[in-house]
Amino acid sequence: MSYGQNPFGDQPGQNPYQPSSYGNYGQPNKQYFPPGTVKNYLIESILALVFCGHLFAIPAVIFASQVDGKLAQGDYQGAVESSNNAKLWLTIAVSIAVVCNLGGCCLWVLIVGASGAH
Repeated sequence: MSYGQNPFGDQPGQNPYQPSSYGNYGQPNKQYFPPGTVKNYLIESILALVFCGHLFAIPAVIFASQVDGKLAQGDYQGAVESSNNAKLWLTIAVSIAVVCNLGGCCLWVLIVGASGAH
């Protein structure tokens, strides 16, 4: 092989390791949505997990963490769906925590009231 020949083909500038000048090789055709376009409820979900302390906040954290990644991939509808799922599980987690805490307080009042009655 002489030094004047192109090792990548017969046409000059034809390199299979470089993208061609046409067709946007490697560029996504999706629209970019910046983080924060869709509310992700991540902080609220983590606070519910820490302070409510039960398993119903874990799906909220998982769905909330998917929102920004889906936006970065251009999947706006998927990000909205994950955001709605995070909000749903956050609402379930906080509701169960409130009901359990109110039930515990009522039970405590009944026990203290019954013990002080004699």
